[in-house]
Amino acid sequence: AGLRPALAGRTPVLPDLARPGCPPMREAVTIYWFSGTGNSLAVARRIAQRLEGARLVPIASIEALQRPDGVVGVVCPVYFEGLPLAVREFLERLDARGATYAFFVVTAGAFAGWAPAQARRLFRRTGRRLDAAFSLRMPDNYISVLDLPPPAEQAEVLGRAEPETREIAAAVAERAEHRGIGPAATLGLLAFLTMGRSFARTCRRRDERFVVTDACTGCGLCASVCPKGNIALAEGRPKWSHRCEQCFACVHFCPAAAIQIRHRPTARRRRYHHPDVTAADIGSQAPKPTRAVHPAS
Repeated sequence: AGLRPALAGRTPVLPDLARPGCPPMREAVTIYWFSGTGNSLAVARRIAQRLEGARLVPIASIEALQRPDGVVGVVCPVYFEGLPLAVREFLERLDARGATYAFFVVTAGAFAGWAPAQARRLFRRTGRRLDAAFSLRMPDNYISVLDLPPPAEQAEVLGRAEPETREIAAAVAERAEHRGIGPAATLGLLAFLTMGRSFARTCRRRDERFVVTDACTGCGLCASVCPKGNIALAEGRPKWSHRCEQCFACVHFCPAAAIQIRHRPTARRRRYHHPDVTAADIGSQAPKPTRAVHPAS
């Protein structure tokens, strides 16, 4: 099912903006994003294209306090029924009291689990409540746990996501309120308590499970694609520094499929990245010197 039934009861905050074609927001729009294989970045781009003047900011590159004004959005994947650690930590550095509207979009391979509810809870710490939360199904690519769907199924999932993304963009343009927490949230919370907390405790050092095979050519793409700058080449081989997000960008983008996961049959599993997202796009998230963002004077 698409988003239409879920959005049918949305409540526009400013109905005068609810015109066909996703009109300009008439104020600053900042969309923060985090992505490992490109699904969330592709969604953030689609939304930004329909909101005039929207600015895309990679979460992984941010170290300073952010104080954006106008419309503020966050787009990221679901990891083990919750939000990625990088996103949780970013919300601690976000002061959203100057925002006029705030929305959150999570992409998931199956269901969103506890992530929308967790987003609402954590966003309160920014000084503002979340006006809308959305979830969107995209091709599952958590290669550590499962094989990826065949290309035809991936294309089908991406095709269904396009109109749903447009509906999300329309809802944001209307500044619609959308709770985004369905009846499966309780099951999602149980799954998060069972798996998500353990994942959060061990996430950063899970890079110890990566194994580099003799297929490695020493090209260094794994290092350049890592959103957290967690990889460096040592004697032509990648070496991880235990700041891992488990986004698996290094695994999926390796042109030789030389990075495997210990005790997992990943050598037999497909690799994936969103067809509209390149390694350079994902690598653009790497941390770099930044300055705090304050409302425009």
